[in-house]
Amino acid sequence: MHHNPPSGSPCACTSLRKATRTLDRLYDAALAPHGITTTQFALMRNIERAGAIVLNQLATSLVMDRTSLYRTIRAIEEAGWVSIADGPGKARLAQITDAGRAMLRRAEPDWEDLQAQIHDRLGGDGWARLMEMSGAIIALGQTAGREARA
Repeated sequence: MHHNPPSGSPCACTSLRKATRTLDRLYDAALAPHGITTTQFALMRNIERAGAIVLNQLATSLVMDRTSLYRTIRAIEEAGWVSIADGPGKARLAQITDAGRAMLRRAEPDWEDLQAQIHDRLGGDGWARLMEMSGAIIALGQTAGREARA
């Protein structure tokens, strides 16, 4: 059963975009002293966790289009923070470099401080709801994508 929001209620997309832009600015400001953006930081952390990852898998796991991923990967590869090599078939494989690992260790305290500020502002329950709702929206997009391809 569908429940429509009341007429005139805020658009979910607009509200989330405003929140996302705000968070991007906050995280970018926290990471700026390290010469890295939020998107670059997120990619590098995911690559480091994976050890090595096929670029298409990385794009899927971060819900990024490949064009944006490749543009960001190119910048962090040129900085020497990741290396890209041939993977299975025609796949390209990303790995973190020692310089990239060092960059992450330098930037992580500032990232963690901002995480703590946001957590404190939202409170534990608010943080948990944010993570839950974000996951639900991502799942909605993945379900809609599968249905569109079927």
